[in-house]
Amino acid sequence: MKMNRSEKAGALPGVPDAEVTRLAERAIAILLSKSEARRSAQATQMLLLCDAFLADEDEARRAIMNRLRLDGTAGHDIIDDLVPELARYMGVRWADDEISFAEVTIGSARLQEAVRALGRKADEARRGDTARAPGRILLVIPRREDHTLGAFVAADQLRRMGFVVDIAIDRHPRQVGQMVRHGRYRMIGITAAGRRTLASAKELVDIIRASLTRVTPIVLGGSIVEGGADLKAYTGVDHVVSDVRSAVSLCGLDMPMEVRADAVS
Repeated sequence: MKMNRSEKAGALPGVPDAEVTRLAERAIAILLSKSEARRSAQATQMLLLCDAFLADEDEARRAIMNRLRLDGTAGHDIIDDLVPELARYMGVRWADDEISFAEVTIGSARLQEAVRALGRKADEARRGDTARAPGRILLVIPRREDHTLGAFVAADQLRRMGFVVDIAIDRHPRQVGQMVRHGRYRMIGITAAGRRTLASAKELVDIIRASLTRVTPIVLGGSIVEGGADLKAYTGVDHVVSDVRSAVSLCGLDMPMEVRADAVS
């Protein structure tokens, strides 16, 4: 059957082109209004969450976390999605002079404690499976690094992949070297948020290399990797990564088959 031009262009049979245009414009307006309403609701939700984590009393935080769990939100979704988004939101509010740096520090510490609490519950459920773990990983937070939340989120993600994870925070490089000599780690990760941490990261890499008794890949992560500098050459790491899955893949580490389906996407 031969179609006329309006049918070929997608017009509705029997409906004038002007009416089709009006229907389309109305549909688009409705979609935009709903999208705007969703954004407004999300912004309000983030503000309430942020205020709860900044409040002196912890009742609001506990109530929100309990409500999320009762609504079926998985602990790993809170850690992977909500916590980083809330941390970014606090940073935006600080940049806009809505909250102080001290409040950002307090809020970040409370987010980190939430990650540790949720991670402990998951660890208790997995306890007894360490013999089947695909290996042990060390995450190092250099002494000059103030941003520690990302490392704890990464540690939880790695544990869900089946790895045993140690975290070295505020340790002297020589202490990290001792951990490396005795830990038999399959991967060592160093986190850095800003350029002032790079010298400490380079020193750590040098000491780790001198302490290793086996070939172990060293990776650098954290928000510093978004800067685009040649961090691999400067620090001496094997890989610069933006997420946990990339680190595991680049280092050639395998996860047990039974945990792959539940690992970080």
